[in-house]
Amino acid sequence: MNKRHTGSSRTVDKRGGAGGRGSRKSGLTRRYSAGKRPEPKIGWQILDKEASVVEDVEIGPAAFRVLIAVHRPRYRGRTERAAALVGWEVSSLLNKQDPVGQVSKAPGPPDILVLSGDFGRQKDLAIFRAVQPWRSKGLKIIGLVDDCHSAPVGYPESIPSKLCDICIPPPYTAANLRELLTRVYQEKTKQPAPPPIKPPAGYVYDGDEEE
Repeated sequence: MNKRHTGSSRTVDKRGGAGGRGSRKSGLTRRYSAGKRPEPKIGWQILDKEASVVEDVEIGPAAFRVLIAVHRPRYRGRTERAAALVGWEVSSLLNKQDPVGQVSKAPGPPDILVLSGDFGRQKDLAIFRAVQPWRSKGLKIIGLVDDCHSAPVGYPESIPSKLCDICIPPPYTAANLRELLTRVYQEKTKQPAPPPIKPPAGYVYDGDEEE
């Protein structure tokens, strides 16, 4: 005669009754109760977990940080190539991203913000005005604007050349942009600029890119 087990270890699926082979939830519950819970995957490794002595670690100077917020892909690509120097930390935003939020994040503003007048489809240089408070904290703004001397309608005080440390009209070539970036670097650090990062083997510049 078959005896039915009614002990407390029986797994019950509230949605489908007693756990069976076809119940996914009950199968997971059985594995956990048997001590076979899968180990979580982590993205780092803990070394010497029980060590009681922390050795001094020499921390080098912070990387020179450049934030790029340029609307047109052609000019954004040239700016990225211009900023591709050894040791620089470069971030490039797309039009739906918020440069003001990036500038305001810890550990502080980037060293350089390269901002185009049409980024985020701004029509009145609103982003330029919004990042002005961080200029006193070390932020240098390189503005890519069609007309550096004319203020947008309704904002007579917002002359682009006054909202930027450097304002340049088109065309924007990679060579010109690199010259501006390295000039700001040398002024801020009093050191020569690092060499460019070598492009990967087989990289071919687009025919539309200018040096």
